[in-house]
Amino acid sequence: MMRSLYSGISGLKVHQIQMDVIGNNIANVNTIAYKSSRVTFQEILNQTLKNASAPSQIGDRGGTNPQQIGLGVSLATIDVLHTRTGVQRTDKATDLAIDGEGYFVVTDGINEYYTRAGSFDIDVEGNLVYPGGFKVLGWSELTRDPQTGIEHVNTTGIPRPINLSGLSMTAKATDIIRFEGNLDGNSSIGDEITYSSSVFDSQGNEHKIDFVFTKQAPNVWSWKMIPAPVSSARTWQVEHTSGGLPMGSSTTIDTGKPIVYAHEIKNISVQTAAGLTRYEYTVVSSQAEFDEKINNLGPGHAVVLIDGNEHVRVAFGDDLAADDVVLIDFNEYPISHIEPMVGIDPSLPGAAQGYDLDGDGNDDIPAGTAHGVLIFSEDGKLLQSLINTGISIVMNANESGANNIFLSGDSFQFSSEKFTQYADATVIRGAASGYRSGSLNSISIDQEGRIIGYYSNGQSREDAVLAIALFRNPGGLNKIGNNLFQNTVNAGLDDNYARAGIGGRGVIISGALEMSNVDLAKEFTDMIVAQRGFQANSRIITVADEMLQELVNIKR
Repeated sequence: MMRSLYSGISGLKVHQIQMDVIGNNIANVNTIAYKSSRVTFQEILNQTLKNASAPSQIGDRGGTNPQQIGLGVSLATIDVLHTRTGVQRTDKATDLAIDGEGYFVVTDGINEYYTRAGSFDIDVEGNLVYPGGFKVLGWSELTRDPQTGIEHVNTTGIPRPINLSGLSMTAKATDIIRFEGNLDGNSSIGDEITYSSSVFDSQGNEHKIDFVFTKQAPNVWSWKMIPAPVSSARTWQVEHTSGGLPMGSSTTIDTGKPIVYAHEIKNISVQTAAGLTRYEYTVVSSQAEFDEKINNLGPGHAVVLIDGNEHVRVAFGDDLAADDVVLIDFNEYPISHIEPMVGIDPSLPGAAQGYDLDGDGNDDIPAGTAHGVLIFSEDGKLLQSLINTGISIVMNANESGANNIFLSGDSFQFSSEKFTQYADATVIRGAASGYRSGSLNSISIDQEGRIIGYYSNGQSREDAVLAIALFRNPGGLNKIGNNLFQNTVNAGLDDNYARAGIGGRGVIISGALEMSNVDLAKEFTDMIVAQRGFQANSRIITVADEMLQELVNIKR
């Protein structure tokens, strides 16, 4: 039989395969992240009629080339073209595209598969899933940075299915307060500026704190912390029989708990035979000031001495009869007091130490009056922030079961660049860490594949990170359908998965899907070429058949 007949048959077969591949490409023109294929051909063995000969060693005869007849065509490769293409916007948070190299990793619980199609969803159990129920792999174990206290996902372990069900954020107590702003350099010595901030306890309760900044000297400010009064404070009352108290005399009244701040006293009144009389009162924190106020008391006025102990001393500007009853209403705040205590007798345990700024052995800022000191340069820059002890914000046991809030010296951070003392209006901005507990409201996914959770307490947190696989030879992957690939010995899988944007991996585009890379113009052109190739090979068979017919007809 004629060799050309079988060459034509081989040509028909490979062009038919080429047409199959083209048809599949065109069918998947709108399949997300579909990677088109191409077909390449190669010739089959050649039949050698005459081998090549070398030039003659003697004489002038030259060499001759071999004489060979090809035996047809065969399939060389069917290549998957992993070229990048555009993306289409969907604005769905869990639709993801990879801008660059890399593949998402999914699992059926037994094997791991790889895909460029990021059409993910969240199932009823909170799993991030790929169509068909495959679970998306990543990391979700949280760890806390010891320096900043910020939680983030540890990506060093083995990736596991990502589950977002029941995510919540536990309350976090305040441990850092950062300050920026400006203290008016034109302020006079002794001027006070009060700035209110919030702190959170271990149960997530918010408490108001007042920072009182006092100008002590040119370029020197002190600050102290006191609990801010709250309108919702409970009140409790102490009754004390006067026993007959002459005007200007004082009596000690047990309170049952330490009284530290003036705003803890709400009302002072006296129950007499004629009725109830309410007194105007002044609160002081030193014996000397108490004695001075007594000398200037008038009718209807009183002075109260508080010293941080479980009693107060009271003097009135009127004579009280033996049967008169002193009634004092106290405010009970969630915060009992702040240690070291401020504005009280410095000899008491826990009182703030003094500040000796010039090293002469004498306190330039008296003990008990300041928690910290700020020293500025002549051009208004912050040179030094001093704090001589940690501070505990003590919770009132009757109001809260939370732990006390402890702030170390490092917890108070005044920015050397952004906290100044210029001749300009005072503006103070403070940001305290800590927050209430919260439940997950929504998520977003950033360009590094980090799943960011947004919680009902106004906080956000990195809750999970998608794993991205990288291959040295993506063409070596095995297609298994459903836009999934399987690793092979020739794909060259990178030893470790990692987050997007790391080690040559592309970044994530959220709310978008990668489009098919099928080029219709090319496919239709290849279709024409395949059709003509098939047609030409069929013509070879036809002509060969006619030649054989002529051969048979010789016998006639």
